[in-house]
Amino acid sequence: MIERELDIATQDGAMNTYTVRPDDGGPLPVVLMLMDAPGVREGLREICRRISQSGYYVLLPNLYYRSTREFVLGPTRNHPDGEANLKKMFAMVGSISNAKVAADTGAVLDVLPTLPDARPGKTGLVGYCMSGAFVTVAAAKHPDRIGCFASYYGTRLITDKPDSPHLMLGGIKAEGYYAFAEHDTYVPLPEVAKFESLLAAAPFPSRVETELGTHHGYAFSDRGNLHEAAREKHYERMLALYRRHIG
Repeated sequence: MIERELDIATQDGAMNTYTVRPDDGGPLPVVLMLMDAPGVREGLREICRRISQSGYYVLLPNLYYRSTREFVLGPTRNHPDGEANLKKMFAMVGSISNAKVAADTGAVLDVLPTLPDARPGKTGLVGYCMSGAFVTVAAAKHPDRIGCFASYYGTRLITDKPDSPHLMLGGIKAEGYYAFAEHDTYVPLPEVAKFESLLAAAPFPSRVETELGTHHGYAFSDRGNLHEAAREKHYERMLALYRRHIG
């Protein structure tokens, strides 16, 4: 595997981006992972490597680059600094928006033709937690450049704001896959059901699954709720989606 950091120019600065690809050359289809709230960390790089092993060039940008080149949530559970660490994270989350991430996604898509190992064509997306909303918005804002997208336990998919992802479903062309946890205080099952009904009326192909016996963050090795079987299924569904649409 070849791993390196890139700085991708955006309208707001240089977005530092982790990349990984197989070492047997390309060009390779591209997958863009949008991070969750705790920041770019080894747990996300681990998932990027696993995707890349199946033949993909994976990019993971630091969406907090406007504030800092590095942020990782500190310990929270039963820790004296837990409340302060969460406060820092939510401040970072508040520093970005659907519009900013959609613009950042466009900046990544713009630079792909300059990367010699990146195959021309549409890109796949994946997002977790807060980035379930972001990949949905990105697919709507870049419909001709996104081939497919996957969202895992995505939050803030339905809000009362004018930029709510559910209001953008009509602009999506790519196939979307949404998976949710059975036990999730961030995305309770009634909200999942409401979003599924909205997807059923949307113009793009989609699939929704709720993983029984799981909690929010079940695909992460570092968040305390890892569910091995659901994690493996999350790779299976994601990679099948990519094979169908980006090669």
